Amino acid sequence: MDLLSKIKEVANSSEFIETKNYYFQTHLCSNDNVKVMLDYTLSNDKDDNILRFGICPKCGRCFYHKDYESKGF
Repeated sequence: MDLLSKIKEVANSSEFIETKNYYFQTHLCSNDNVKVMLDYTLSNDKDDNILRFGICPKCGRCFYHKDYESKGF
């Protein structure tokens, strides 16, 4: 799956849920525990914001984690 199709998938997500975990989120989806990996990262150089996200393959919910990164230029 290429990056553009992943961005389209995020835009069409049914729900956006913030998580405290940086790497993955487990949730109950259709009576199954699903582990959603936060494999994708968006960053903004202007204010050092980082957004890690992943999408549940069953229900289409997008889980994300907001973070900050200090850049040592």
